[in-house]
Amino acid sequence: MGYVSETQMLFWGGIAVMAGAAVLAVICLGVFIFTGQKIKKKLEEEYGKPLR
Repeated sequence: MGYVSETQMLFWGGIAVMAGAAVLAVICLGVFIFTGQKIKKKLEEEYGKPLR
C-alpha cells in the first residue's frame, strides 16, 4: 500500500490542482461580486444612475 506509481501521482496530483483551482475560482468570484457592488454604489453616488 505504500507504493504509488508515477501515473497515479500524476492523476491524483491533477485532481488536486483542479480542486484547488475550483476553490480559488469561487473565492475570486465572491471578491469580484463584493467589490463590484461597492464600486457600483460609489459610482452611482458620484455620477448618478445610468441612463438606461
